[in-house]
Amino acid sequence: MKVGAPGKPRDPFSAALETLRDQLRNGRLVSGEPLTVTDLAHDLGLSATPIREALSRLAGERLIEDRRGRGYFAPRLDVSDLVELYGLRRLYLTEALAADGESDAIPAPETPDAALPATVQLTQFLDWIVARAGSRALFDAYRQVGERLAPSIRVEPQVFALADELAGLHAALGDRDALASALALLHEARRLRAPDLIRALRAGANIASL
Repeated sequence: MKVGAPGKPRDPFSAALETLRDQLRNGRLVSGEPLTVTDLAHDLGLSATPIREALSRLAGERLIEDRRGRGYFAPRLDVSDLVELYGLRRLYLTEALAADGESDAIPAPETPDAALPATVQLTQFLDWIVARAGSRALFDAYRQVGERLAPSIRVEPQVFALADELAGLHAALGDRDALASALALLHEARRLRAPDLIRALRAGANIASL
């Protein structure tokens, strides 16, 4: 996949970083495969330097692994990883709900919009909960978990009825306890069905590689 298409950033580092980040989010790099600089440079039509810099940045964000002496490796999500990450995301959301944030400064999400994918609406809703807490450190930690969960979030519609979950979250707006309960149920469902999410994720990765 070359990165010289219209609309792509001209800066080689930005192009490499954006393309690799998209591949991680889309679940194309989730099997623990080695990320070889020369191979990626050839595939993306870039020199080795921006590829190496992009891999270093992604490793610093803990989105890929830097195995000292062995190189960079794509993450390998498994059931235990999803259980841990969804649990951590719930903790951040619970902390955000408990915070005395700027609830009036950030408008609440509008009612579900059929024109937007349910995954986008759900992400926007959860982002709003954390943003209104007014803590940059909390939001950064939450966003990092979201990046690591991105491949799983992409396949959630194959496992869950997101429209129903969104309706439940919107119905709970204005009632902190009800919203906390709805978030707990949402995350516990994902922890329990982590094996189904992994199967959907692996199937998507296999299709993308054909």
